[in-house]
Amino acid sequence: MDSVTPRFLTAALYQFVDLPDFADLREPLQSLCDTHGVRGMLLLAPEGINGTIAGEPQGVHAVLAWLR
Repeated sequence: MDSVTPRFLTAALYQFVDLPDFADLREPLQSLCDTHGVRGMLLLAPEGINGTIAGEPQGVHAVLAWLR
């Protein structure tokens, strides 16, 4: 069987975490997603984050690394 690298990767995620400054995360997160061609929906709230993103694997991994 041939090894095939996926063209796109989808990540569904959520994390309950204290984010009192969640509004301040919007702009840098949007910029990071735009830079890496990652699209989707991320909901930021004081109690955490929830959403689904998709894009080329390296872009999705970059966004997930930033969120961690």
